[in-house]
Amino acid sequence: MCPKIRISVLSLLIVVTALSLTGCCGVFSSMPWCPDVPEPTDAEIAARIEIKKNRELAEAAVSEIKEKFKGKETKTSYVTAKDLYIKAMSENNAWLSVLASSIENNENLEKADSFKKQSKIAADTAGSFLAYGRELLISKPGAEKAVFATKSLALAPIADLITALVANGITIWKANMAQRAQARRDRADNIRKDLSWKTWKQIE
Repeated sequence: MCPKIRISVLSLLIVVTALSLTGCCGVFSSMPWCPDVPEPTDAEIAARIEIKKNRELAEAAVSEIKEKFKGKETKTSYVTAKDLYIKAMSENNAWLSVLASSIENNENLEKADSFKKQSKIAADTAGSFLAYGRELLISKPGAEKAVFATKSLALAPIADLITALVANGITIWKANMAQRAQARRDRADNIRKDLSWKTWKQIE
């Protein structure tokens, strides 16, 4: 074989290896060196559902509050509810950021004090908003039945909310810790989109 051809083949192999190691599967996903990213496990799906219950309950409360205070958005109670929701949204999205970053960087979430601390803050702020929202809506006929028909997280002990965030977060982390770097990044992005809280304005 001509030396120039050997060098070209060697160069191509080096490029292919570099692309696969640096995470270019997102761009060249059809290439044979890019394995398919496994679908979420049943345990991870169940954990995501449990986490989303908190957010969905909060969104339902926001919708009811907006309807009740339509045209009265300057009232103190409305502004307070909005502020409490924004705080809960911010802290729960911060919790999500810790979870997603741990997956991306292959960090040990079970030993991360920041995760447990943020879980408590996220649970506290979500509980505060839900409890206040319930107070505002209780006087509206049918509101409690519509928004708080099942066992509400607003009525659950904060300790239970914290445990739910920690336990389900670790379940999600464990389901993704063995993935390759690019797969972890892709899954972390998917988890962010799936679990992030909407802004007050986005909720109708």
